[in-house]
Amino acid sequence: MKTQLANWLALATLMTGLGLSGNAHAVWTFDNAGASGIGNYTNCSRSTTLNCDTALESGAKINDTTVALSGFYANNTNGVVTGTWTANGLSYFAGNGQGMYSGGDSGSPYHALDNNATTEAVLLSFSSATMLTSIGLGYTSNTPGAANVELGCRNASGVVVGTTTTGTCASGTTAGATVDISLFRWTGAAAPTVAGKAGALGGSWELVGNYGDMITDTTNPYNLVNSAGKTSSWWLISAYNSGFTQSAGRETRGTLDNSNDYFKLYAVAGTTVKLPEPATLALTSVALVGVAGLRRRQSKTAA
Repeated sequence: MKTQLANWLALATLMTGLGLSGNAHAVWTFDNAGASGIGNYTNCSRSTTLNCDTALESGAKINDTTVALSGFYANNTNGVVTGTWTANGLSYFAGNGQGMYSGGDSGSPYHALDNNATTEAVLLSFSSATMLTSIGLGYTSNTPGAANVELGCRNASGVVVGTTTTGTCASGTTAGATVDISLFRWTGAAAPTVAGKAGALGGSWELVGNYGDMITDTTNPYNLVNSAGKTSSWWLISAYNSGFTQSAGRETRGTLDNSNDYFKLYAVAGTTVKLPEPATLALTSVALVGVAGLRRRQSKTAA
């Protein structure tokens, strides 16, 4: 009986470790010129080293999951996406993260990701499945000369404690621009191809949420997203557009419209979900075979 109990306890411990192995909260910071092979570290802000190489950084590497960034844009008519997606380079802005020039873009705020004439987006390709939990923005702005649709009200610590559509925040808080973002995840089996895809996306692209209350935030945790905890190896962060295919069960927050949404992608945070190592799977198989053999022996003895 003691041997049987010990075997079951060992198996339970192994299975528990198997379920937890490889999962870790991580942060990927894009405030650097490199847009591929970016690792996740405890401190990568204001990096002067390509891809945040810890040999010259103070942060420690969290795990081996890396991410590559790719830029895309689709034409729109009166703010509503109509064209197909075209690959386009990202532009790095020190202290703010990644933006983009597309079409006839020139100067500020058009150097950011936006929905002005074209709808701009960033594809994040992770080396393992990842559950995004927050998005950091290094810069936000609204259309020059246009009335602000919504403002975020921040306290003395810079935390948004509410939003306003009247242009006035409560005493003790200050107003800042909010921007509109759409977040998609890829649910297909093979890696996605964005270039040439219909601007509205759809198909295996699931719209996780539309977020109209995003602000400049470079402190983890950033602007919260994906409260349902969905995972994917491919995520698309885009300026909001009402022409996107709206998936059932999507999140909707804040006030949304097709303009006033200029932002630079500074960072993302989330939890990596890595498959168990082959050695761990082998140990689990051995344990299961052992328990099965023990049960057979006990059955013969009882007979």
